[in-house]
Amino acid sequence: LERDALRGAIANGISQLPEREALVLQLYFVEELNLAEITEVLGVSAARVCQIKKAALDRLRTMLAEWH
Repeated sequence: LERDALRGAIANGISQLPEREALVLQLYFVEELNLAEITEVLGVSAARVCQIKKAALDRLRTMLAEWH
């Protein structure tokens, strides 16, 4: 039950992220694209994809810490 609640909290948190951050997490964790593939999709550098992913995960961690 707690795992389902956490999954719901993560999904809710992702939906509150800026569009580009949510897209990077979707592509990386759900679609299982690697960073090189994500750079192709977004048309940005690998370094930029890493920055976006880190920012998204930091925001998501903050949201989950507040939820828990």
